[in-house]
Amino acid sequence: MKIQNMNSPSFSAATVEEMHNGIVRIRGNGLVVSKIGKTTFLIFSVFGCVAALFVFFMNLQMEGVTGLKFAFAELAFIFLFFNLFGLFCYFLLTYGVYLLRVVTGYHKLWWDDFTYDGVTVKSMRYKFDSSNISFVESGIQKFPENDSWHYASIMNSSGIEIGRVMVVYRDKKKMVKYLSDLFGVS
Repeated sequence: MKIQNMNSPSFSAATVEEMHNGIVRIRGNGLVVSKIGKTTFLIFSVFGCVAALFVFFMNLQMEGVTGLKFAFAELAFIFLFFNLFGLFCYFLLTYGVYLLRVVTGYHKLWWDDFTYDGVTVKSMRYKFDSSNISFVESGIQKFPENDSWHYASIMNSSGIEIGRVMVVYRDKKKMVKYLSDLFGVS
């Protein structure tokens, strides 16, 4: 069964794609840890380049052309160290948070990237019939020292939350309305 052709609203952090075969793909990008990881890697990489060039030119100034072989070795070591440390931070942020969510069971609750064909909600980690969805409501998880997490909460008929689509605050009402219309619930 194909879903009705709806105009998908534009979101500032989430994306909605209506594919040619009637399937809708939704990505709630309110908490994108991989972007933070990539940014961290870039910062370490740039810092490594700058530090390596600084040490290279300091060695060149002190020892002249005679110490170039040693200066290149130092340059490569510093550059490699910062890039490897940046890669470590990237993997720790990206996959560490993912593994933490899998271990705690939250990987099924957070719907970061899923498709809907009018009958079935699918992700890499789960697949279930959309007839289980009764309503969509707005949700927030507050933290005392950090920004709060805003999401659209997908509920079943028993009132139990079966999924969350992470969004930023300004997109929350739009996402709740869009998902309610998409799933045909109030």
